[in-house]
Amino acid sequence: MNKLQVLSLLFLIFLLNAFTGNAQNRKFGNGQQHERIDAQKIAFITDQLQLTTDEAEKFWPVYNQFNNQKEDLNQDFMKGIFKFRKNEDTMTDKDAIEMSDSYIRHAQKMVDLQKDYHLKLKEVLPPKKLLKLYNVDREFQRLLLQRLGERKMGR
Repeated sequence: MNKLQVLSLLFLIFLLNAFTGNAQNRKFGNGQQHERIDAQKIAFITDQLQLTTDEAEKFWPVYNQFNNQKEDLNQDFMKGIFKFRKNEDTMTDKDAIEMSDSYIRHAQKMVDLQKDYHLKLKEVLPPKKLLKLYNVDREFQRLLLQRLGERKMGR
């Protein structure tokens, strides 16, 4: 895989995760757009999981905290990606190895975070709803990317 493909993949991963965070903690981007997306996501997940009022009260604080931490990890990682992009032509092999190692460290941090929050979510959701959450979350991201693609094509 060439450098452009790797960067494109990393940027896509970042975008997927950046759109799922809590709008109150946005550090960049269009706040109103993020708020709309977050509201749509809340409605979508609540509807798809058929959360009761009690479940929703327990679930959303944990889920939002999880997404905030994912967003923080992704932002830190993307700083390195942007630095790489600026210095791509002058990068040494040592720098390239450090960047590729950074990618693996980031992926491991994301897995560790997911494992931690999986345990926390098991405490607030019934097992079947927890399992469904993972599919619903992925479906929302797919729909969001599809809508963004359609909007881009319409321009």
